[in-house]
Amino acid sequence: MTEEAPGFAGIFYDEANKPITEKLDETGALLKLKFITHSYPHDWRTKKPVIYRATEQWFVSVENMRQELLDAIARVDWQPKWGEVRLHNMIRDRGDWCISRQRVWGVPIPVFYEEDGSPIITDETIAHVADLFREHGSNIWFDWETKDLMPSGYSSEKSPNGNYTRETDIMDVWFDSGSSHQGVLEERDDQHRPADLYFEGSDQYRGWFNSSS
Repeated sequence: MTEEAPGFAGIFYDEANKPITEKLDETGALLKLKFITHSYPHDWRTKKPVIYRATEQWFVSVENMRQELLDAIARVDWQPKWGEVRLHNMIRDRGDWCISRQRVWGVPIPVFYEEDGSPIITDETIAHVADLFREHGSNIWFDWETKDLMPSGYSSEKSPNGNYTRETDIMDVWFDSGSSHQGVLEERDDQHRPADLYFEGSDQYRGWFNSSS
């Protein structure tokens, strides 16, 4: 356990169950204690139990663009027709979309942070990062200093010392696939939008098709 679990830091996770339960009981927060035997997910490589850990993530609210997505789906001529029903139902019932991933490669989430931890998400900073990526490639997010990724002369009252940090999470890896049409259809003079054909297997609905729509 880490310092994020005050009072239990340094205890091996499997040995922390008892003292945590005792603390819950002590504070009156324990509703019931019962031991059961059940199947549990294990890592297929190490064969060890998977540890679930709640962490902060970035989400996109599908609610604000749901109807626009459904309208776009309806404009497509689907073959076979059941494909439209399947994607329509997925978008119709989908909650917030978690777009952040903890990986060492991929497309960075272009967010900076103030000295007090406040996120910096502005049209100016995002457009500046996009221009840098277009010229130098997205790897500069990992290679350059944070100050060199921000617009020249950027300042904020929340960072009186002029210090900023950057987001280390990357976009959902399906973002790469889902945005490929942008590079193919809009960045090439001999192509046009919309595409005449979008060909993909039915196993790609939640990732590729979902992010493309």
